[in-house]
Amino acid sequence: MVAVHGSPAILGCTFTPPPSLQDVVITWQRTEDRRVVHSFYYETDQLGRQSPAYKGRTSLFHEELQSGNASLKLAQAGLRDTGGYLCSVSTSQGTDKAEMQLSYAAFFSEPRLTILAHSSGFTLQYESEGYPEPEVQWRDGLDQNFTHSIQVLESNPDLLRLKTQVEVDNVRNLSWTLTVVNHPLGQVIERAASFVYDDQGDHMDCSRERLTVLCPIALGAVCVIGLIILFWGQWTSK
Repeated sequence: MVAVHGSPAILGCTFTPPPSLQDVVITWQRTEDRRVVHSFYYETDQLGRQSPAYKGRTSLFHEELQSGNASLKLAQAGLRDTGGYLCSVSTSQGTDKAEMQLSYAAFFSEPRLTILAHSSGFTLQYESEGYPEPEVQWRDGLDQNFTHSIQVLESNPDLLRLKTQVEVDNVRNLSWTLTVVNHPLGQVIERAASFVYDDQGDHMDCSRERLTVLCPIALGAVCVIGLIILFWGQWTSK
């Protein structure tokens, strides 16, 4: 099962319910070290032995216990919660156990585009946060893979910051498409940037909504006179 950043995780567990919950004992533990995640007996939650890491973050579906649902709801799931879990349910009819693995992922945020202009050309840079490290691809206007660099840093305990760049020289009516794939969540992000050479202009327009454009250009250092940035994309989340 995959826990998604910002959403509660539901760890499923079922049992054959007896006529009464009076003798039902439900225990959720971590398989690695047997830490108690959640306990239920005497028809109520018993959290005295609960691991501090799960305090205030766990609950059962009490209204569904009578129908045999012992699933655990884990709020604010993150990387620290990944690993094995054991659900144990004891009744007057016997004991049922089930083990499961919990992994974690976070949807990557809307990429931020930065364009750095310098004497030899341009650097296109996209930044985004998510988890885990995604598959990254740059393609040019001929749909050919484009050489790029990737840097992945820890943004916070539950997110990675992705920074990917391509170096562009001799810009003239060219376009590039960035594709970011987050496989555990089936998330695909595609963003395109097109450069149109304008030999009639006498300045460089470095402003565009939703873009951060940096233009530290020394006089006489750039041969490209005009720059128009067209920025669009389609978000697909499967």
